[in-house]
Amino acid sequence: MRFLIFALALGSSVLAFAQNAPRIVLAGDSTVATVTQTKKDRPDLAGWGQMLPEFLPQATVINHARGGASSKSFRSLGLWDKVITEKPDYVLIQFGHNDQPGKGDRTTDPKGDYRDNLRRFIEEVRTAGGQPVLITSVVRRVYEKGKLVSTLWPYVEAVKAVGQEMKVPVIDLHQRSLWFGNQMGEKFCLRYAPSDTDRTHFNKEGARMIARLVAEGLEREVPELREHVQLLPPPPKGLPYEVKLETVTSGYDGKTCWVHPRAGAIPGPTPTVVMTMQKLLLTGSDVFFALNDLHTDDLGKTWSQITQHDETLGRRNLPGDIIVAACDFTPKWHAKSGKLLGTGHTVHYQNDKVMHDQKRGTSYAVYDEKTRTWSPWASLEMPEEAKFFNSGAGCVQRYDLENGDILLPVYFKGEGDRYYSVTVLRCSFDGKTLKCLGQGNDLKLESGRGVYEPSLTRYQGKFYLTLRNDTAAYVTTSTDGLNYGPIQPWQFEDGSDLGNYNTQQHWVTHNKGLYLVYNRKGLHNDHIVRHRAPLVMAQVNPETLKVIRSTEHILVPERGVRLGNFAITEVSENETWVTVAEWMQNTPPNIIIPQENAFGADNSVYAARILWKE
Repeated sequence: MRFLIFALALGSSVLAFAQNAPRIVLAGDSTVATVTQTKKDRPDLAGWGQMLPEFLPQATVINHARGGASSKSFRSLGLWDKVITEKPDYVLIQFGHNDQPGKGDRTTDPKGDYRDNLRRFIEEVRTAGGQPVLITSVVRRVYEKGKLVSTLWPYVEAVKAVGQEMKVPVIDLHQRSLWFGNQMGEKFCLRYAPSDTDRTHFNKEGARMIARLVAEGLEREVPELREHVQLLPPPPKGLPYEVKLETVTSGYDGKTCWVHPRAGAIPGPTPTVVMTMQKLLLTGSDVFFALNDLHTDDLGKTWSQITQHDETLGRRNLPGDIIVAACDFTPKWHAKSGKLLGTGHTVHYQNDKVMHDQKRGTSYAVYDEKTRTWSPWASLEMPEEAKFFNSGAGCVQRYDLENGDILLPVYFKGEGDRYYSVTVLRCSFDGKTLKCLGQGNDLKLESGRGVYEPSLTRYQGKFYLTLRNDTAAYVTTSTDGLNYGPIQPWQFEDGSDLGNYNTQQHWVTHNKGLYLVYNRKGLHNDHIVRHRAPLVMAQVNPETLKVIRSTEHILVPERGVRLGNFAITEVSENETWVTVAEWMQNTPPNIIIPQENAFGADNSVYAARILWKE
């Protein structure tokens, strides 16, 4: 009987779900249409309408868009009657390309019959019991002097005017696609074209990108559809955790942006989490200012104001108009001393440019919980060996032993050397001074710039070290934490490459398993610098050192900008945080991300709270 009741309840819920699934019908031109026959000259041709169902898996999407259609010919061809016959809940309407002058009988006047056609569409959808949604035409990829130019503006303005007049939601796809095209540049946008000469239509990946912009527009402009829009794949089933993504701070002036948000947790009934971060000069390359901090005493419900620590964590002036700064800083609780110890890197500047001929080292500072201040940053004294001329613990993840000794991974190279190498230092820390007691073996790779930015953890008695390289990511293990075996490239369980390159990876370690946090190729993210977004996490098989693809979960989604330089914070047994900021630089020619951009990136600083299940 219980099973029967459950089955009936389940059947009723499935039926209710099916009945509540909205019917969304598309009316438009070839940029929207589903391509059913392969074109010989454009085999990958697609319209955004055929990709839209990926973002609306709970809806029924019916695409009646037709190549060559204008707002006039769509009706004369009998296609509009088909739209109404579908008994739609929503009708998405995009016309304009074929309404322009030079299209013969299809041409309409943006101040006259084009607007009348839109009004009639709207009225008839409402009469049929549906809700119309107007969409401005996607921009053509026509550039002059590096910027997109458009002849569609009169039709775009007409759509917005009619939408306002008739109180209809408008998705300004023209503006969003223009922002995207200008941000990425002409050369990049060619990869979204179905051929070398087609500047209007898209291949499947390009059509998917435009469909994403439409889906985000639906989420923004049509509140009733928000629950049906799915911009991210659902998390894998059976995960031993859930993720709450929270925004710590946001806001962007187009001149600098926050980077390197990393946090340390001070134990207590409710841990205090202290986050450090610093501003980046957008016109430079890795030009950082003073370290700042903020803290939360209620697990992120509220945060203190951001405090800049110029006196202790700021830049320092050296002779010859040289500036030295601390950067790539990571705080972590040191249990033995009862102190929050932050470690990072030093960097020298002259005229707002990194000086590559200066000696670099590991910077560190200690937090005073009572005064909410830091000790002046100091440099770790390294062995007097030529190979440590350029060394540091920037962006690394350290491991503290039970006796208080610190295993601190660093990367280094001698003056004039081409390749970085990695080693793990054994250090002591008395609450004030960090001292190097010795080092393990050197790990080398003569590829790119070598190996660097290592991160260390311990799981079930074994030490695991992950390393960055320009073309791949690598991993190795150790039994004593100092001496490691040969490095091997990160792979999925099927032997395929992880797809992470020229960026960091960090560990999340819990009794539920060993996990890796990383970015990678293959997530529809070719528009992201070095594929550094989204930020994902997956479980690692500790015996084979392979990533289990079926457990991969997006922690922080991308909004058109990279999410590199992140960190892990062990807040408590029940909670682990991953912190990261939207880095507001792109690749040339348009390095600085505009304040107005396609996906609304605004230099948000995120805390992805991983909450472990009982």
